Amino acid sequence: MTAVPARASRPVLARATAPASPMAHLLDAGVLPQQQMMQAGKLSSHALTSQYLARIRSLCSIGARAYPGIEINPDALKIALEMDRERQGHKVRGPLHGIPVVLRDNIATGDRMTTRTQAPAATHARCDSFVAARLRAAGAVIIGKSNLRQWAAVSVPHASASWAGLTILAVDSEADGSIVAPASTCGLVAIQPTGRAAAGQAGEPAAAGPMAPSVREAAWLLAALCGDTASNGAALDVAGLHGRRIGVARGLFGRCAATDAVIEQALQVLRGQGAELVELPPASVPGAIEELLRAQALDALVGPTCHAVPPAHAIQPQITVPAGAVHGLPVGLSFIGALHAEAQLIAMAYAYEQATLHRRTPALPSSITLALRLP
Repeated sequence: MTAVPARASRPVLARATAPASPMAHLLDAGVLPQQQMMQAGKLSSHALTSQYLARIRSLCSIGARAYPGIEINPDALKIALEMDRERQGHKVRGPLHGIPVVLRDNIATGDRMTTRTQAPAATHARCDSFVAARLRAAGAVIIGKSNLRQWAAVSVPHASASWAGLTILAVDSEADGSIVAPASTCGLVAIQPTGRAAAGQAGEPAAAGPMAPSVREAAWLLAALCGDTASNGAALDVAGLHGRRIGVARGLFGRCAATDAVIEQALQVLRGQGAELVELPPASVPGAIEELLRAQALDALVGPTCHAVPPAHAIQPQITVPAGAVHGLPVGLSFIGALHAEAQLIAMAYAYEQATLHRRTPALPSSITLALRLP
């Protein structure tokens, strides 16, 4: 199938507009305000899901012929109603109860949505993948799947994550930085968990990680993926950087002077929050990260979030946090840690996030158009 040139799509996306609604501000407010309103009886999962579906249809329908964007789950509203019934019966599974989530299209779901594998055509999975099953157990409402692969094929490698902003939470799968890199371009927090060397059974991705507007929400989503449905992020601490020894991965710098300048400002914040920074020459980063962390007694590495992840980074846990913007598009700061050190990375990322609060809610049509104009 021949990809449609990116140039032809720009005016179409530029005309897309988000639906006007009194609830529009709530869609970007975050999981905690949404949960508080549902707990107070002022909002239902069904109403919230309906509003996200309206936003998705509004932004995708005009250009859907060229860019399918998201396949909507035909059972989404039914699932949301079931979560509302559970809440009315005083059963709340955790912080994701009734919250809409979008999955990448290669994560299998045993429903009416298709799953993309290495086969030429998408298929219907017989059962839920490990990822989907745990999200359902946490009470999340899977409202659709994002066809990121087609976006990446149109020579717009970083525009795909703009679709993650069409819902408050998303789950992506790791493929050459496809979790953290697109999230950073959209001003989102994303966690690439410790990965496996190869994909799981039935083509399940080697690692699946959350995209969210904040570290706390990303941590909630990661906890659900790990089977901890009741986690409330209570371990997060604004002093999470104090006393940490962090290596500055200079090998990740040098791709864009403006991005480097933003990250240099981020390094000053890390120092101000009590972290000890250790300068690492570029040649020291591409090697085995585990050995480097041990040899230098480091808690983590930091640097700009990269769009081409070195092989040595592929299985290391990593979290990207908004650090500022260049030419109107966000820049992410990455914390890279030892295997299975996600909790430590989350603590450091949360402290940085709270010290800076760089996250800005994007105007979705403008963000997509800006991404398409990138070389």
